[in-house]
Amino acid sequence: MNNTNREKEAYSLIHSKATSNAAVQGLSGFIGYPYTFIADGVTIFTHFVDMYNKIRILYGREPSNEQIITKLIVGLHKEVLFDIAGDKILGNVPVIGIYFNAICAKTLTWRLGILFTMLASGGKDYNIESITKSVELIRNVFPQNDAFTFKQPSYENFEMIVMSVENNTVSDFERKITEALKCFAM
Repeated sequence: MNNTNREKEAYSLIHSKATSNAAVQGLSGFIGYPYTFIADGVTIFTHFVDMYNKIRILYGREPSNEQIITKLIVGLHKEVLFDIAGDKILGNVPVIGIYFNAICAKTLTWRLGILFTMLASGGKDYNIESITKSVELIRNVFPQNDAFTFKQPSYENFEMIVMSVENNTVSDFERKITEALKCFAM
């Protein structure tokens, strides 16, 4: 499979998971607490673990076990804090929570999907420092500046960020991410 097809398939997969996750989270927001927490727990396995492994397979990488992926997602809590906070504060209010849960679910799914694609494209190894910086870069490249709307990342920008780290060593991957972040440190 050539590179462009992999990126297109990854983008399509992320879009599908974001749409599905928004529906699941939106339904949980209809009822509110505690169903929003149950939906969060379920989607880790049905959406994020599945998406991570399917993207890894697209790039010729071995799938990972659920504990590694869960640890990766939980380790990013500081970088995805707004998504989680918006989801947990506004999303637990019955009926009103439908909308906020759906927006937060799409945002979080896209950010994680882009991260998973960057990691799979980048190489078979990566370190935690690179992951945290990558999420920060994703947040800057694909900002969600309005809590009331969701702006889907364009395919062109997705392809550009993924291909910029393709087949790198761990140190080259981190160097590229660090250099890209300097553009946003003004």
